[in-house]
Amino acid sequence: MENKVTIKTYLWRCKKENSIWLFWILVNSVCVFLNGILSARAITTLVSFDLKGFILYSLSILAVNILWVIQIYQGAKANEKAIQMMAIEIRKDIALKLEQAGILNYEKKNQATYLSWLTNDINTIIDLGFETLELMVMQALNIVFAIVAFLSFHYSLLFTIAIFFLMMVKLPKLFAASMEKKAVTFTEKNEELVQAIDDVLSGYRNLSNANKIGFMTRKIMNFSHQYANAKIDYAKSLGGLMSVQNGTSFISQIVILIHSGVLYFYRLMPIGGVSSSQYFASIIFAGLTGLTANYTEFKSVDKIFEKFNAIDADWQLNNFSKPAGNISFVNGDISLNQLTLKREQQVVFEHLTLHFEKNKKYALTGTSGVGKSSLLKLIKGELFPDSGTISFNGISLLEIDRQSLNDNISYVSADDHIFNESLRFNLTLGKEVEQSEIDRVLDILHLKNWVSDLDKGLETRLSQITQDISSGQKQRILLARLLLEDKPVWLIDEGTSAIDKDNRKLIEEELLKQPNKTILFVTHHLSETLAERLDSQIHLDDFVAKH
Repeated sequence: MENKVTIKTYLWRCKKENSIWLFWILVNSVCVFLNGILSARAITTLVSFDLKGFILYSLSILAVNILWVIQIYQGAKANEKAIQMMAIEIRKDIALKLEQAGILNYEKKNQATYLSWLTNDINTIIDLGFETLELMVMQALNIVFAIVAFLSFHYSLLFTIAIFFLMMVKLPKLFAASMEKKAVTFTEKNEELVQAIDDVLSGYRNLSNANKIGFMTRKIMNFSHQYANAKIDYAKSLGGLMSVQNGTSFISQIVILIHSGVLYFYRLMPIGGVSSSQYFASIIFAGLTGLTANYTEFKSVDKIFEKFNAIDADWQLNNFSKPAGNISFVNGDISLNQLTLKREQQVVFEHLTLHFEKNKKYALTGTSGVGKSSLLKLIKGELFPDSGTISFNGISLLEIDRQSLNDNISYVSADDHIFNESLRFNLTLGKEVEQSEIDRVLDILHLKNWVSDLDKGLETRLSQITQDISSGQKQRILLARLLLEDKPVWLIDEGTSAIDKDNRKLIEEELLKQPNKTILFVTHHLSETLAERLDSQIHLDDFVAKH
């Protein structure tokens, strides 16, 4: 994302599509103008008993309306194409910003917030930004052409128009601040609604098992009412603005009609001009009513872009937000020196010093909350200690660029994601891997028979939502991904906890047999067989107690 983006950023970035869109808006306004002018002249010729002229102008009106029909079709296509291209650009910028965030910054907000940014906020920008802008441009062009029409009738009409024009421009300023504030409120309430829905749907099974499933509906209804109230509050302000403007518009049209009638009475303008004066007056003042109200709505999306522009300020910048140089991590020797980590002002561990030798296998055990998972995240760079250092073969973690760190460390946890993609993609994450290597890994994880039974084999699409796979199968897929990544350091956090006892034993033995791997294994199920194959077991409760 650029340093600061506004709606203008995307209008310019998609200038080709927007130019085509603007062309068809211009054609629409020309058609509106010609309809009024030609109708006025047709009536004038008819009153003058000029039948030939009347028929000629009538046929011209028909031709204009045929062009208008074409414009409606082409304009709708151009409109949607331009809007969707700009929406894609906004989503791309947000996605790129999330790519650059790093785990530490990404986890400052929950998934529902990012989902709201990429869907609801963009829909709001489309509705109140791009589509409102289309109306504003159309209204502005129609007003300009209508003023030209009045000038062709009689110049004095412009003075009456100018008086009401100023009144219409001043009125929205009474409502602008309130509407902008309320627009931000309903986008925030929309975000809270998405978070609430995501929260209760994620906990559906837990609520059902506790016979508390009714909580789901209550929470959804509670946040739905909050969102509805915010939206209604916004509509009240918008309705107040529209009613005042429309009242002024109606009065102005009547005044213009009277003015035109007086001019005709004194033979200063043709009768066709009188008949069309209300038509063009309605275009000007209805257009101004819409234009000023739409401008207020249009400006309200600035707050959404301000939120996007504030991402960097909200996120804690760190050395892993960008490459820190050309230092690459190439060694599995890991040293932790005097690490202190606090969580919500509580000390997790203090002055922790450990050394993990290259290509050796370690188990990290201990009670819940002692810091086992946090320790792995510190090594992976997903958390930062309050004090102390982490180094690889003597090189500080802070001197190693993030991409190199990711290229050399695999991290597997029970919370890892299975994508709604093919099984092959879930195993390789898009990396090119020989089929023979995939088959070897499937054998190790005892997945080959299961894959063979799938209708499309490795091309079968998986989805946690439809529960295509069990928890044990999910863990084996994640471990297969680990083996196929083939990185020198493996951090495994409860990676076999959901696998049945017999298969878990076989799989853990196979994992520990892998040569040239430094393995840190967090487990609550350390069997004697597994313990015998480890180079060391670290019970964090005992260790932390010493410090």
